[in-house]
Amino acid sequence: MASEEPVADVREGGTWTPRQRRKNDVVYALVRASLAVALLLPRRALRLVCRALAFVAYLVLPRARRVVAARLEAGLGARRPRVRDVFVTVAEMLADTLDLLRPGERAGARLSLDPASRRVFEEALAEGRGVVFVAAHLGPWERMAALLVEEGFPVATVARESYDPRFTELYERLRRPRGVRSLYRGRRGVALSIARELAEGRAVGFLVDIPARVPSITRRLCGADVLVPVGPARIALARRAAVVVGTCAPPAPASSNPRSSYPVVEISRIPLDDLGPDPCAEDVLVTRITEELERRIAAWPEAWLGGFVPPRPPAALRGALDPH
Repeated sequence: MASEEPVADVREGGTWTPRQRRKNDVVYALVRASLAVALLLPRRALRLVCRALAFVAYLVLPRARRVVAARLEAGLGARRPRVRDVFVTVAEMLADTLDLLRPGERAGARLSLDPASRRVFEEALAEGRGVVFVAAHLGPWERMAALLVEEGFPVATVARESYDPRFTELYERLRRPRGVRSLYRGRRGVALSIARELAEGRAVGFLVDIPARVPSITRRLCGADVLVPVGPARIALARRAAVVVGTCAPPAPASSNPRSSYPVVEISRIPLDDLGPDPCAEDVLVTRITEELERRIAAWPEAWLGGFVPPRPPAALRGALDPH
């Protein structure tokens, strides 16, 4: 049997083969065409199309169904939502993200910042040492970043470039016009850029709920052992920056206020005062962050993209990332 063609990663200096380039060109063309059609649709129609795609995915992707069911069962037991509801809710989040590409769309039109959370964030920024803002792929996280900038908060996000640089530019079309600055892991000088942001008293966002190719340690999240990046904790302790966890929370119970049907951003402070130069401080801080994320995800599990990720990565990857 012929060996499978290795996949080149241009982010690491690789070069696509002609076959890979043709495949990636087709994928990119399909995505661009789909985006063009999607943005011609009225908001309600786009949401219905995304929901329909979710039902199709639910029917034709049995492995994804099994992964989601296992994550829900492990993390929530009898309290778990239906697997189909997870597919539908994540599809609605996709529609919400696509709406952000509409020039007239305000981030605050369908998401609000909890008043208590606003105070927490303002107080953390006022300390002047910068804020490590830890988030999860929960609810409309792209809208959350745009909302914080729209509300006047200085926010940059750490992100991974796409395997195809053209998709990275599409991400920038989503974020750059709204003032959300991306600091790309793997690019030269990104560590200095993060340090500069914090030194100037700004916030730097990190998504940590889905394993990535960065130094990580194993923690329990939603009933499974997962790899959680240590970078945010390491940076915060080194610079004594404030640490907050900010995620989207589900809509409030129905009321006469139409805005109550939209999600809300909740931000809470993670205590650092009792953590000194002890070598265990990093582990303790990662545990505190993970526990807070677990609480947030348990409150809105059907809107968590991480439910589609198998809980344990391959052993070889796990060994390469986990420093312990």
